[in-house]
Amino acid sequence: MPERLILPHVGEPVSLDEAKLALRVTDDSQDLKIQGFITSARIAAETKTRQQLLHARWQLVLDRFPMAGIGTPLPFCENVNIPGYAAIFPHAPLVNVVSVTYLDMNGTQQTMDPDDYVVNDALTPAIITPGFGKIWPIPLPQIAAVQFTYNAGYASPFSVPVVPGNQIKVTGPAAWNTGDTVEFYNSGGALPTPLEPNTPYTIGAATASQYVLVDSSGATVQMTDAGAGLNFIGVVPQVIRDWILLRVGSLYENREEVLVMTRGHVEQLPFIDSMLDPYRISLP
Repeated sequence: MPERLILPHVGEPVSLDEAKLALRVTDDSQDLKIQGFITSARIAAETKTRQQLLHARWQLVLDRFPMAGIGTPLPFCENVNIPGYAAIFPHAPLVNVVSVTYLDMNGTQQTMDPDDYVVNDALTPAIITPGFGKIWPIPLPQIAAVQFTYNAGYASPFSVPVVPGNQIKVTGPAAWNTGDTVEFYNSGGALPTPLEPNTPYTIGAATASQYVLVDSSGATVQMTDAGAGLNFIGVVPQVIRDWILLRVGSLYENREEVLVMTRGHVEQLPFIDSMLDPYRISLP
């Protein structure tokens, strides 16, 4: 799919400290190399699954809006459908659609009203179509005339700007609204006290990239420290993070393209790549 990266993700989903712990490395002499292995492993995981792990903003660029043609199945003959006039977002999971823009017949960029389109983000990958009774606009018949800009990913890094305090500051393109439910995870340390992993919290207030959290009792969460390691709002699935650490271990132990063995043979553990199977997606 023709896409461009508008805003890249920030950081990596696993920390250097967590990777070194998995590698049983205690000195700092190879930190830069291990950090590079983390990046390579994350890219491999994203490539194998087509999942965006940390939030990023992408733009799908088409020559025209999708439309149903001869031979296209009836749009609503099944309980769940991908009509011929649906656009498919290549990266998952979809967070939100930022805008749908196109060049009109005068060559002027126009932005569609969000009320004119519908998104099904329960599908993976997610799709977008015109709403009931609506049609896609007629764009200029020119390459790259239509753009779908969207955010995708599981998590973004955050920090606590003032300690003690009741706000977190998120780095990345994704945003949350008051009333949204969120969870957190940490890599290589501990979440700011009293935040707990695998625990739902509510966004009590949102101002730009800073958020106030409310716990299950309705009380505002007061952070008493900044935590340690890398903190994330949203959760990259544990099994994907585990796979990244396993791939980092393989890269760390095997530094050459070719393995010369005097005896025995290389055996791949059969269950490793199957860890990613629940998260693999394919485009129709």
